[in-house]
Amino acid sequence: MQVRPVRVWAASDAPARGSRAEAAEEREERLLEKYEYLLSLGNVDEFHLTDLKRRKSISARSMGALKRCVEWLTDLGMTEQEAVRVIFRFPPIVGLNYERKIEATYEWFQTKEVAKEKFLALVIRYPQFLGLSLEDNIIPALGWYMQTFDFTEEEAIKVLLKHPVILGYSIEKKVIPFLEYLMEEASLTKEEVAVVVKVFPQIIGLNKKSVSKKLDFIRNDIGLEIDDLVKFPHLCGYSLEKRIRPRYMYLKHLGKEFALPPSKVLPATDADFASRLGKSHEDYMEFCKSLR
Repeated sequence: MQVRPVRVWAASDAPARGSRAEAAEEREERLLEKYEYLLSLGNVDEFHLTDLKRRKSISARSMGALKRCVEWLTDLGMTEQEAVRVIFRFPPIVGLNYERKIEATYEWFQTKEVAKEKFLALVIRYPQFLGLSLEDNIIPALGWYMQTFDFTEEEAIKVLLKHPVILGYSIEKKVIPFLEYLMEEASLTKEEVAVVVKVFPQIIGLNKKSVSKKLDFIRNDIGLEIDDLVKFPHLCGYSLEKRIRPRYMYLKHLGKEFALPPSKVLPATDADFASRLGKSHEDYMEFCKSLR
């Protein structure tokens, strides 16, 4: 009978297994060190160790890189809490080259007379912006908006500052199809679309089906002119069921559909809206309940 040899662990296996365990323990210790450092900056209790583990761009970087990132962001003018939030929202920032990438972008915006405070607000609102290439993304995108809508460079930059997320949109796959849809659905001219984008660039990121429902409602149910969209494009940013429909149905209920322009109807709080119509907040809320 053939006896199968019994496998025994090679001498080299034990140290290898020990090394892997030790390496894992060291990684956990380094991770905990980073977590405690970020926690020490204050008011970041919402971030847990598991969050840090999932953000490999942070966990894989050295403590020195993390501290340099916080230092650069605070030197820019952020509070430490803001810096931590920016890092968690865009972890790859820890690995960026500050001199060649971030400072170059900051200095370019300074040459365009963008105040430091505005650049800071841009980074806080959309930190992913710092991962974009100045030459390949930012400058070409601004140039496209300038050429397409006849914007000045200053106007194009203002659009960017209002809604920096547009830099992350594909012009061919996202921006152009939506603007063409807007021209067709709302029967807007290119010049009118330019006004809409300048005033409310956030509209580019909205869902087409949602925008269509809102336009159908204001045109067919209320009878507003599409010019109201050009005058106040923000109306497309409000919820149809929670804001637009109840507000205008209440106006219709009172026989005052056209008493106030959309810019007075939608932005106000429920209480202010009712007050402008000479009604109580309670009366308006009761009406809203009747619509459900």
